[in-house]
Amino acid sequence: IFKTFNLSKIRTFPTLLFWRSCLLQPSLTCESPNPNKMDIGAYILSEYIPAKPLVGNLEVCFTGKEQTQIDTCAQLRCGEVLKFPFARPDFQPRSVVIKGNTLLVAADKATETKRVVELTLESSFDYQPGDTIGIVPSNKPELVEKLLHRLELKDQADTSCHLKLVLHCANKSAKLPAHIPTATSPREILTHCLSLCFVPQKQLLSALAGFTSNERERSFLACLSSKQATKHYNSLILEQGLLFMEILKLCGDCRPPLAFLAEHLPRLLPRPYSIANSPLEAGDQELRIIYSLLSHKPGVTTSMLEARVQQINPEQPANVVIYPRVNNAFRYTEQDLGSNQILIAVGTGLAPFLGFLAHKEKLISQQPQRERGHSWLYVGAKTPEAILKRDQLEAWHKSAVLERLRMCHSRGESPGYVQEMLAEDGEDLVKFILKPETVIYVCADGAKISQSIANGLSLCLQKVLHLTEEESFRQLKELKAQGKYREDVWL
Repeated sequence: IFKTFNLSKIRTFPTLLFWRSCLLQPSLTCESPNPNKMDIGAYILSEYIPAKPLVGNLEVCFTGKEQTQIDTCAQLRCGEVLKFPFARPDFQPRSVVIKGNTLLVAADKATETKRVVELTLESSFDYQPGDTIGIVPSNKPELVEKLLHRLELKDQADTSCHLKLVLHCANKSAKLPAHIPTATSPREILTHCLSLCFVPQKQLLSALAGFTSNERERSFLACLSSKQATKHYNSLILEQGLLFMEILKLCGDCRPPLAFLAEHLPRLLPRPYSIANSPLEAGDQELRIIYSLLSHKPGVTTSMLEARVQQINPEQPANVVIYPRVNNAFRYTEQDLGSNQILIAVGTGLAPFLGFLAHKEKLISQQPQRERGHSWLYVGAKTPEAILKRDQLEAWHKSAVLERLRMCHSRGESPGYVQEMLAEDGEDLVKFILKPETVIYVCADGAKISQSIANGLSLCLQKVLHLTEEESFRQLKELKAQGKYREDVWL
């Protein structure tokens, strides 16, 4: 155990695995500590053993020439070696025009209601309601500028460069990052290729300690990486959501080399969005998605989309890079017109069901003689105003596209929750679930909400069928195995 530990010559931290980087880039909603008011000295123990740092294996080589301005996302120039998560094999990501935007819900701090926007995008591929697209994000320009300044790369920000392995690198299996193009620039790497808003692992913190000349910062970073300071790490990083760029803000003298960041920071990954319309509404030439924006610490992709919306004008259309993701069972097609659906959504989880119901409406108008199933919708939001397209939902209910429509809100007068509505309809709901042609669809933000809905359904089964808790969850598990209980849950 060390009371002091000299890390001034260490220049290392661990490679983050691709799929782990997916898990470490959530949309954090917890309140982060304020880096401007935080005393890092309060988190330095008298005795600790820092996590073992790893050796960097890359270096950046500058050509001395200015990089030609390129509008497209840098990851699109990485060739076939770079894979995009869950991309359909017949399509590559491409830049498309934002054809329109509509504000669905205004932000309200008093009720913690998010701003919700619907985007209409150009499309060049076939899809069905419930299918998803991947949107390739970019980091905020102001965030990139701050990091370039920190790394003392302002004068070389747009200078052409490439990465290469150092001679006699310690890791014999080291490779160049597949998500950084061969010819690039510091600005492009930080804008399009690397995630800057992620949960830093302990080995990274230990390595960052070697890139600051400030003894206090070095001790803070090294201590936070140690097993002895696990309580501090859990509190600051995992619970309060202190992210990589906030760590750098706390440690103002920490200057990790660009090559080090390029090797070890996680890839800036695409974000999935559900298609919120039917292809029968406008053909395959356009599609709609819905995003919500947190007032505090908004997500990387939603921040980019919001910025693009503000850029829209008739002379200069805004673009985003998208690709279709592989299809799964969470979709509504012409073959489903004769079956029953129980649709359960919270917040923007309603998005795919707007597509389901629009598609059903169009199919009914095209095939009026065809037998059709029944659709029930349970939807919850913070306030009545936050229920997406409420007027349209009520219109579908009146026209029998929806046989049953139940809505609730958790703030204001007469608050309620989706689970309570399920319990109120328990007898009818269980009878409907047990019909062989009925499928349950659940779309919600967060595994906790999804589990709460499952608990609500379990209680209905227990009460109506006189089952034990274990038996009810076994029955839900069987429904999932049969394809009669489908979930679309995101973090």
